[in-house]
Amino acid sequence: MKKEKIRNLGRSHGEVITLEQMTHADWGRHKKKKVITHSVIGTPYGKMLVASFGTGICFMGMYDSNDVCMSRLREIYPNVEFKRQTMPEHRNVQNFLRCDWSKVEPIRLYVKGTDFQIKVWQELLNIPVGKVSSYGEIARNIGNPRSVRAVGNAVGRNPVVYLIPCHRVICNSGKPGNFLWGPEVKLLFLNHESAPGRKMVGYFNWEPTLF
Repeated sequence: MKKEKIRNLGRSHGEVITLEQMTHADWGRHKKKKVITHSVIGTPYGKMLVASFGTGICFMGMYDSNDVCMSRLREIYPNVEFKRQTMPEHRNVQNFLRCDWSKVEPIRLYVKGTDFQIKVWQELLNIPVGKVSSYGEIARNIGNPRSVRAVGNAVGRNPVVYLIPCHRVICNSGKPGNFLWGPEVKLLFLNHESAPGRKMVGYFNWEPTLF
């Protein structure tokens, strides 16, 4: 596991992942409902539910037996039909989560979000593995330094956990901050990625803490 972590240190998800904004024609109401396929995959972090529209990943969350993850998926995409089926793009995501990027095909995210949310999520893809940024830094990077609160809201609405690495955004104080799937999951992600590495302009190394 340690070798797999170090292999991708300093690389950003944007090297493998592209992000597109879902059109209203796809997520709005239709006489014949569009179909989203979903499956549960095993990862180093536990089970995750991954869903796709066509070949684009549109959702991923931490899976549990209380149906919270599926409820979240239905909340985001209320006007579609859901079909449980493991797709090739789901298996590709599983390879990515195992840190074996050498076996990963390009991952396409196709998600529902506002123009501002898409802009923030796109910026998150630039944060390298093993590094962290702050809400204020993200706001500055997207050219709107006064939008820290709006950035925080957009980060909190991320529909694709880990692939869009919102867990790498922390408070200016150095504390991890809030996380939709729970603070323990955020720390699990960050601590798993932490390792000594060269400093990179605009980012900080994450050091495991007692938070």
